[in-house]
Amino acid sequence: MPVTLTQIGIQSVDITLAESVEVTAKIETKPLLDKDGKFATGAAFDPTSDFSVKGRGDLPVGLAIGSDGGSDIEGLFNAGITILTSVKESEKNDDWNAWECSGQNFPNAL
Repeated sequence: MPVTLTQIGIQSVDITLAESVEVTAKIETKPLLDKDGKFATGAAFDPTSDFSVKGRGDLPVGLAIGSDGGSDIEGLFNAGITILTSVKESEKNDDWNAWECSGQNFPNAL
């Protein structure tokens, strides 16, 4: 049975003063061999997305509290569970505050 992958793109991010958003989607695959050693079929499973967001100004509340345990981080993902692995903030006298965060989204997690 062929596996159909749906391509999902970011249409907008509800984060004020976001400068960059990077999302990398990954999926595990396991090819299966038949008795002659030829590829017979394959299975795709465990989709995940790694993300990194950078911006200026104050750190958005949704990032600071980790999205209340849900999946939606200021409009970035709409399914599964999102885990923030890193949040950084910096301040300067002559420039806006800066922030960045990164993490993973598991769309099939409940």
